[in-house]
Amino acid sequence: MLYFPQLASGAVGQYPISKNLVQRTITNTLPDGSTIKYADPGAPMVQWQLQFQELSDSEIALLQQFYAACEGQLNAFTFADPLGNLLLWSEDLTQPVWQASSLLQFSTGAADPNGGTSATQITNPTSTDLTVQQTIGAPGWYTYAFSTFVQSQSGVNVSLVRQASGISDASLYATGSSWQRVSLSGQTSTTAETVTVGVTISAGQSLTMFGFQLEPQPTASPYKPSYETGGVYSNAHFSGDTLAVTTTAPNRNQCKLTITAH
Repeated sequence: MLYFPQLASGAVGQYPISKNLVQRTITNTLPDGSTIKYADPGAPMVQWQLQFQELSDSEIALLQQFYAACEGQLNAFTFADPLGNLLLWSEDLTQPVWQASSLLQFSTGAADPNGGTSATQITNPTSTDLTVQQTIGAPGWYTYAFSTFVQSQSGVNVSLVRQASGISDASLYATGSSWQRVSLSGQTSTTAETVTVGVTISAGQSLTMFGFQLEPQPTASPYKPSYETGGVYSNAHFSGDTLAVTTTAPNRNQCKLTITAH
């Protein structure tokens, strides 16, 4: 599988980035001249316009090699949305995409940091640390920022974990009665084509969590909720067959890309 490359900064794109949802309406003209219009459910697609500036020679060469491997519009590739949340169901840990021990207890409808009731109280009644996690089909070698909001009345610790192909990274954070956002960032040296992120709840502890987010970049951006669709697009294509590159100075290059995905 082909995966859109990250820049040396660990980001997929540079701002400004334009993202649009493109839909299609089918119109039927009847013999009497009247028309019937309806949406085509199989046609919607997402379109990104990426503008890259000040790329090094090695970065632009990487993009050119990737464009050639895709043969322009021909071959599909996986694209991690630089403006989205790569996880599914970021506020509902009871969905099947979240893998959790059957011994963990989830109580939904808790107060969240935005004034709503979308947080989840997680209780581990056992004598063993337990984890809730999600696996996505994105490169294990990417740089990621995994973040969530956490609160606990008893001041317990929570561990954020990222792993790919048996290689893992984790950070421990102290919680308090006020909401705080914690984040785990970094890169794993692996060729795995999936990555797993989650949290470990200590034995006998309980805390409230909200807003899980995974992004293909070094630091966390403002929280974006996700539902049945996440930010990983496995059927992305370039919209053209040529990649025009402008060199403005030694080791300084720029180009524009348009990517579409269904």
